[in-house]
Amino acid sequence: MEDSTTDTEKEEEEEKGEKDQKDPIYAVAPTINIQDERFIDLSTTPAFICLNELHAVGKLPGTRVAELKAKYTLLHDTVRSTQESEVQLLQNAKCFTEQIQQQQFHLQQADNFPEAFSTEVSKMREQLLKYQNEYDAVKEREFHNQYRLNSLMEEKSLIIKEFEKIPKPGEMEKKMRILKESTEELRKEIMQKKIEIKNLREDLTSKQKQLLKEQKELEELLEHKVNLKDEVVHHQTIPVQIGKETEKTTRKKVEMEKKKVVLESVLKELNDSLRKVETKIHALIEEKEDVMKEVEGKRALLEVKEREYNQLVKLLELTRENEATSLTERLVCVCLSSKFSSICI
Repeated sequence: MEDSTTDTEKEEEEEKGEKDQKDPIYAVAPTINIQDERFIDLSTTPAFICLNELHAVGKLPGTRVAELKAKYTLLHDTVRSTQESEVQLLQNAKCFTEQIQQQQFHLQQADNFPEAFSTEVSKMREQLLKYQNEYDAVKEREFHNQYRLNSLMEEKSLIIKEFEKIPKPGEMEKKMRILKESTEELRKEIMQKKIEIKNLREDLTSKQKQLLKEQKELEELLEHKVNLKDEVVHHQTIPVQIGKETEKTTRKKVEMEKKKVVLESVLKELNDSLRKVETKIHALIEEKEDVMKEVEGKRALLEVKEREYNQLVKLLELTRENEATSLTERLVCVCLSSKFSSICI
């Protein structure tokens, strides 16, 4: 029994091996549901619709929307180019799988050839396989070159599109002018908003100050009210003391009136003495004026006497000078006479 089971297992394994040889393993191209981006209208895409809605609402400016749309179109172009290259690669993979299947079939036929076949046929088969391999290598190089050429062409088309997207000088100036106008308007709006915010802040600060002032006044009024209540309670508790104080004030008033009478009499006496002193002062002033007049007269007389004295001093000096000159003349004459007499002798 055991031998029969082992034989059946061996037979099953051999059948599986034969099936595997009949059905060789090879690469299968993946099946992917790819959305074709070449025939899509960008204006109907959700991104463009969302950007237009945001621009219509006012959440995004026109320049930002245009920039985002340009970026989206660039990304869409890259996705489309990658999709095309992916489709091409899938087709190439399919072709390669078919070629692999054919080569495997040829190899299987070559392996099944009888061993007693002529050597010339085997040589020709080897040459055929060699040429086939060279041909496949050439085709592979050609495919790589074609793929590289396609990628370069795609890059060229992208560069041309980017170059076409660059605005011309006139359009650039126009856009710059429009942007400047929009920025000026935005700047004016911002300045106006800043002024409004500043005014609102000033109003808020003034209102806050007014509120604080009113709160302080309210607190003071409440405190004053409490003090008044305390004073009312205090005054209500001491009416007798108020009566005593009124009696004291009346007594003080009587005493003050008496003192007032005494002070009035003293003041009257002082006024009389003051009048007497004033009369004396007037008399002294008159005497002073008389004395001043006499002094002025004496001073004038003194000045006259001083002038006379000065004149006399001057006359005295002149007489002295005359006497000195006369003396010198006499001495000169005497000397001359003595000299003359001596000469004559």
